[in-house]
Amino acid sequence: MKEQLKNTLFDLIKIKSVGTNLGEIKKVADYVETRLKDAPLVKRWEHGGKHAVFVSLNSDTSLKVLFVGHLDVVDAEEEQFVPKLEGDRILGRGALDMKGPDAVMIELADKLIKEGRNLDLGFLFTTDEEVGSEDGVAYVLKNGFINAEFAVIPDGGGDFNLVIASKGVLHVKITCHGKATHGSRVWEGENAIEKCIDVFEKIKHSGLFPKEPCNIEEHWHNTINLGKLTGGDSVNRVPDHAEMFLDIRFVAPLTVEKTKEEIKKYLPSDADFEVISYGEPVETPTDNPYLLRVKDSIKEVLHKDVRFIKEHGATDARFFAEKGIHSVILYPIGGNIHGKGEWVSLSSLETLFYIFETFVEKALK
Repeated sequence: MKEQLKNTLFDLIKIKSVGTNLGEIKKVADYVETRLKDAPLVKRWEHGGKHAVFVSLNSDTSLKVLFVGHLDVVDAEEEQFVPKLEGDRILGRGALDMKGPDAVMIELADKLIKEGRNLDLGFLFTTDEEVGSEDGVAYVLKNGFINAEFAVIPDGGGDFNLVIASKGVLHVKITCHGKATHGSRVWEGENAIEKCIDVFEKIKHSGLFPKEPCNIEEHWHNTINLGKLTGGDSVNRVPDHAEMFLDIRFVAPLTVEKTKEEIKKYLPSDADFEVISYGEPVETPTDNPYLLRVKDSIKEVLHKDVRFIKEHGATDARFFAEKGIHSVILYPIGGNIHGKGEWVSLSSLETLFYIFETFVEKALK
């Protein structure tokens, strides 16, 4: 299995499927569709220039278990699209995030198809996760093209620990308006940048967000980041327009709508408020039967217990949570995601394959 996984991952890394390269995005989707074309059902959707490939092992679009992966990657130097094997490590853009796990899913689906297994099981491969997933997982789920009882997303965590909760996310743009005048006569104007800063300070100290450092080891609380602030066109002119971009992460019982309501309380009447992206918090009960079968499968393959953990970042699990679909996130062993020298352990990919194969037998027998 190692050799098959290596060859498939090499094929995937060579395809420069960054979000802006629509030709390569199509090419990587073509690759998966061709590899799994003999499945009982293969469907493909294109939206916003991005592609999603769905494979069902029983010709149904409503399944018990759905494996989910994204085939797009962040940009990188040309050399990172030339995969290398160094000892047990495969190096290349997307080796861990997440073409390595994609290779595992492709090989698992291929094996089950060749065996003629009629299972309540599907695989979804998308091409826009690195840019928000609106044309991939979100598009497919919101339109009701497929459904599942449980989603397995090998796109987070580490060392096979199981991510069962992640924070909600709200990215917003707030535009403040002022009155321009010469920088030497500030009393005649109204500084839009200062208005943005004032709004941010009020939101930050509203009580929604603990003061940092918070001395809470797990940091399982709401956070806010002023990621970008722009405005003005000259050092000697009072700016009449400014925009700030906020990255808000939140935990239950807050929801997207409640968070929006809280933020809007601190906006001037003439300010503009725009949601850029959002996602609800994710939480899978620890007694979920599918989750327990994943945990049992890991114990059977690795001969050790793994932990349930939480993630601060958002994943595609948020779109499943909106539909009431529980999920689990896990990762093989690797490192340097989005950086130079991104790598994944080939032996850990083989381990992930056997974990998934064992899980399928336990969950769908």
